[in-house]
Amino acid sequence: MAWLNGKPKVEPAHADVAAPAFDVPIKFKLRGIAEPIAGTLLHIALGGARIRSWLRMERGTAISFDWRLGDGTVLAISGVVAAQYAPRNGGVGFEYAVALEELPENQADALAKESAMLQRRALSARSYDTSLVDISQFTGYRVPDDFAVAYRTEDPRALPRQASACDVTGNALRLRADEQLKSGQLLWLTFRLPDAVLDVHKGRDDELVPGAFGYRRVPRRYLRRPFVQLHVRVRIVSPVVDSQRRSAYDAEFVEVDGLTREELARYIHASQLAQLKRRA
Repeated sequence: MAWLNGKPKVEPAHADVAAPAFDVPIKFKLRGIAEPIAGTLLHIALGGARIRSWLRMERGTAISFDWRLGDGTVLAISGVVAAQYAPRNGGVGFEYAVALEELPENQADALAKESAMLQRRALSARSYDTSLVDISQFTGYRVPDDFAVAYRTEDPRALPRQASACDVTGNALRLRADEQLKSGQLLWLTFRLPDAVLDVHKGRDDELVPGAFGYRRVPRRYLRRPFVQLHVRVRIVSPVVDSQRRSAYDAEFVEVDGLTREELARYIHASQLAQLKRRA
């Protein structure tokens, strides 16, 4: 194992490299290093995982991390580095194939279901090239509608708590919680954006219409498909008063993945269309 220096030894092509990328932030542990190391989980299955990190690791390095399922269950994942690759996008750091230790049968089944769900979400997002989704154009418009969220702190022992959110923009939302939150505090939010706003899209499913991103046309059925559940990391900025004069917290999004960018763009775009039609 060595700190980032020089170019990695590029391994031959491996079947796992082509697996769909999840882009889920994680913190993993290595023997001999006290502090957890930030990384990105690109793929996980029963036999192995693929991880991206700025840290250079040798083959055979033991690695472990916690993987939280959608229902809140935390799996303790352990394995060893099996291969090292240069990042496919030419960025800084390294990608690793990790051979995982066997899990108990019930945990293995849960992991397999979670992995399949994440693959479907990743493939769905990439089918419309989410790398081109620019949500910066939506940062000046807030959707005021309320919706339910579950949140938890960075502590892996913490249980999810219920709250509500509103005033969504392309890079933030406002969170209303029963407990006092601190500026700078990091939270994980789980929520599904309200589908009711999608009723603004009227017409034939296969008709090509201007998409949420302005410069291309997409099938209308894509714009009005139901929203999926999102898992988003946020940072509490400060206490505020929301658009309905209620006490809330400004929460900015951290490390937003492609699917989340796409869903936020669809949501804000539909709300803007609905407002324009009401004024017409």
